[in-house]
Amino acid sequence: MPVVSTLLATAVAALGLQTAVGIPSVALKSDIVYDLSGAITFGICTLVSLYYPNVRAFGLKRLLENPKLLSTFPSPLNFHPRQLIASGLVFIWAGRLGSHLFIRALKSGGDPRFEQIKKDPIKFSFAFLGQALWVTLTALPVYAINAVPAALQPALGWKDFLGLGIWAFGFAYEVIADRQKTAHSQRVKEKKAEDEPFLRTGLWAKSRFPNYFGEVTLWSGLYVTSLGLLTSANLPSHVYPPWIALAAASGPIFEYLLLTKASGIPPIEKHHDKKHGKNPEYQKYKRETPQFFPKFF
Repeated sequence: MPVVSTLLATAVAALGLQTAVGIPSVALKSDIVYDLSGAITFGICTLVSLYYPNVRAFGLKRLLENPKLLSTFPSPLNFHPRQLIASGLVFIWAGRLGSHLFIRALKSGGDPRFEQIKKDPIKFSFAFLGQALWVTLTALPVYAINAVPAALQPALGWKDFLGLGIWAFGFAYEVIADRQKTAHSQRVKEKKAEDEPFLRTGLWAKSRFPNYFGEVTLWSGLYVTSLGLLTSANLPSHVYPPWIALAAASGPIFEYLLLTKASGIPPIEKHHDKKHGKNPEYQKYKRETPQFFPKFF
């Protein structure tokens, strides 16, 4: 089935790219490009999900022998608006977050999450394999949209626009949270925040990890957008089986579990506990402030 082969191609691309980045990173024991490579892999896999049907039609070997054939690939105007919107949102998110994390890594010399892991080649290698899985599953709703030819896509509907609104809210929430954190870190660095050793104002007063809440929210929005296609009564049954709409939910679910149970909150909170654990104000902040879901009222 062509659409399934497209989804498999995105998984292979994610694994190949992360392996290529992981080998030198593990050898050098460096995590500087870890987050940046993840963002770039999201972008490339999104392009793969759009153009793999054309690659499959020509054959990879033939394209490598005659790159001029790439000029016959469809222009962006030939894709369905749903595909352009979903893909564009991934590019915006990846460009913003990837550059933000890369600049932060350069300034700080690395990510505290990998302080111990990068010393162990096996564990550090699994971090890159895990990132390939992250790219594959988190953006599955977008890849599922892009794998379906434009001619078979239903018109944009309320699910598409609802998903876009949820994405916009989550993206804005994440950006504001990151900017507040960057500003606080700068104040600490300049020794102008002796009375505020840890961040607990702005969105960080609503929850202890508002950036992660924004992250899960925006991917949930893209899943809702994908339902405009995946739950359409006009989608031919041979394109996707009915359960694919449930399978695509693995995107935001995996993102939530990854951030709250694995590589997100646990190592960062452990780092914060080690740094501020003896501060009674920090202990009060942990007791009174939700970890993930914001306390708006």
